[in-house]
Amino acid sequence: MAHKRKLKRSEVPVNLTWNLTDIFKTPADYEKACQQTTDTINHFSSFKDHLGDSAQNLLLATEKLVNVIDVNIDKTWAYAELLYASDMTNPVAQQVKGASDELMATFYAGTAFYKIEISGIESDKLQSYMTQEPKLLHYQFYFDKIRLNSAHQLTATEEKLLGVLNATLQSPNDVFDTLNDIDLNFGTLRDENGDEIELTMGNASQFIQSQNRDIRKKAVDMIAHAHISVSHTMAKLYNTHVHSQNTIAALRGYHSARSQQLAQNNIPEALYDVLISKTHEHINTVYRYYDLRKKMLGVEQLHHYDLSVPLTGKDFLPTTYEEGKKLALEALKPLGEDYVNQVKEALNNRWIDVAENIGKSSGGFEIGIATVHPYILLNWTNKLYSTNILVHELGHAIHSVRSNQTQPVQYSEAATFNAEITSTLNEILLQNYLIKKYQNDREAQIYLRTKSIASFLGTFVTQVKFAEFEQMTYQTEQNGQALSLTVLNQMATQLEKQFNGDRIVDDYLDDSYAFHFASVPHFYYNFYVYQYATSYAVASAIANKILSGDKQALDNYRRFLASGGVDYPVNLIKSAGVDMVSGEYLDSVFANFEEDVNTLEQLFSTK
Repeated sequence: MAHKRKLKRSEVPVNLTWNLTDIFKTPADYEKACQQTTDTINHFSSFKDHLGDSAQNLLLATEKLVNVIDVNIDKTWAYAELLYASDMTNPVAQQVKGASDELMATFYAGTAFYKIEISGIESDKLQSYMTQEPKLLHYQFYFDKIRLNSAHQLTATEEKLLGVLNATLQSPNDVFDTLNDIDLNFGTLRDENGDEIELTMGNASQFIQSQNRDIRKKAVDMIAHAHISVSHTMAKLYNTHVHSQNTIAALRGYHSARSQQLAQNNIPEALYDVLISKTHEHINTVYRYYDLRKKMLGVEQLHHYDLSVPLTGKDFLPTTYEEGKKLALEALKPLGEDYVNQVKEALNNRWIDVAENIGKSSGGFEIGIATVHPYILLNWTNKLYSTNILVHELGHAIHSVRSNQTQPVQYSEAATFNAEITSTLNEILLQNYLIKKYQNDREAQIYLRTKSIASFLGTFVTQVKFAEFEQMTYQTEQNGQALSLTVLNQMATQLEKQFNGDRIVDDYLDDSYAFHFASVPHFYYNFYVYQYATSYAVASAIANKILSGDKQALDNYRRFLASGGVDYPVNLIKSAGVDMVSGEYLDSVFANFEEDVNTLEQLFSTK
C-alpha cells in the first residue's frame, strides 16, 4: 500500500503552473516597479489641496491616478498575491507579499486625499470643468461613484491614518489564511485502495464522496477536530475583524457595516433581506430533498458526511485535467465560438496553476490584471468537481478579458456582485451539457441531478445561511456583545437547525461554529457571501433563456460580459434582462431546484 503525499512546489510539472513572467520577467523587475510606483505616489501628493483648482489639474491628477498608479498597483499586487498563493512557505514569496502590503499601505495613504477632494468639488463646478475639458467626461461615472458616499468621507488626516493602518486592519484575514492554509494539519487516512493519503482541503472532496461510509466519516471527523482544536483562536480572529469593520462604519457615519459595504455599489439593503426571507419560504423543499437522500442511501439517520456521496453507488466521470479541459470547451459552446477561443487561450498559455502542492492556497480563484491577462488557481483532484471549478474560474477570466478589451481602465473591473454571475452561469452550462449528453443513462441522470442539487445547496442555500450568520454576528457585535466562541456556537446551532430542520444529525452540535463556519475565508471579505447566492439566481434566470434559444438573451449577456464596471451592478444586470429589485428573479432558481428534486424522485421510483 502506497503513501501518497502532497507535492513540493518544485516537483509540480511546469506546464501545470502559471507563468508569472508575463507580469514581471524577474523579481528585480517587480522590485523596480514597486519603487517606481512609490515614487509616483509621492509625487502625486503635489495635487493635494489643488485638485479642484482647474479642469486641467483635475484631468492631470485623474489620469495619473487611473492610468499610472492604479495600473501599476494592479500588477504589483497581483504578482505578490499569485506568487504567495503558489507556495506560502516560500521565503521569497513571503518577502514579496510583505513588500506588496507595504506598497498598498503607501498607496492608500498617499492617494486618500483624492476621493475627499473629488467629493468636495461643488456639482456645478465639476460640471463646468467637464464642459471646459471634454476628456473629463470619460470619468463622469468614476466621479459619480466616488461622490455617491461623499457624506461618509472623513477628513484628509483621518483618511490617511486609515490608509496607513490598512495592513493592520487586514491582519485578522492574513492570520486566518496562515492558520487555515498552512498550520492546520488534518493527518492521513487510507482510501478505498488502502493507500495512505495526506488529507487536505484540496483533496477532501474525494474522501467525503467515498462510497465507504467509514472513510467519509473519518475524513469529516479529522477536518472537524482540526478546526475545533483552534476554535478559540478562530473566534478571536473573527471577533477582531468584525469589531474593526463595525468601528470603521461607525466612524464614517453608516448605520451598520453592511450598509457601508452595500453602499459602495449602490445596492439596496432590501435585496439582502429579501434573499434570506425568500429562502426560508422555500426551505421545505430542502427538507424534502434530505428525506429523499436518506431513503436513497438506505440509512437510518442522515449525517453531514452523507451529504456529498453520489447516490448512484459509484463516482461518475472521474476526470483528468486534460479531460476536464475538453468538457469545458464543449459545455461553453452556447456562448459562441469567440468565447470558446478565448477559453482556449487561457488553457494553452499557462494562465492556470493546476496541481495542489505544499503551501499552496486552497480552493480556487481568479485574479484579473487589466494590462496583462487573468490568472486562475486550481487544486485539481481528478473529480468532476474540479471541472466545475475550472469552468467557474474561466467565467471570471473571460469576463475580465472582455471588460478589459472593451472598457477604459477606470471601468474595466466588474463589481463582485456581477462577476459571480459569469462564473456561476458557466457551471450551469456544464451541468446542462452533461445532463443532455447522458440523458438515456439512468445512473448518470441520478448523479447529475444530485450534483445540480448539491450546487444549488452549496452555492445558494449555504451562502444564504452564511449571509444570515454574517448579519447576525455583525449586529450582535455592534450592540456591544463580544463574539466569544460560546456566542458564535449558539448562533451557528440556531441556523443549522433552521436550514436543516431535524433531517440531519449534527455530530458537532456543541462545536457548530468550528464545524460549519470557522473555516470559511469569505467572512473576512465583508458581506461577500450573499453575492454568491444572488449571482446564482441571476445566472439561472439568464441561462434558462440562453438554453431555450433566446437570441436576445444571449446578445444581452454578451454585452454584459464586456460591460465591466461602467454602471452600478443592479443597473447592468437589468440591462442583461433581469430585474433584481422585485425579487422575482429568485423564483427561477427555486423552480429549477424543485424540478431537480421531482426528477430525482421519479428516477428513484422507476428502478
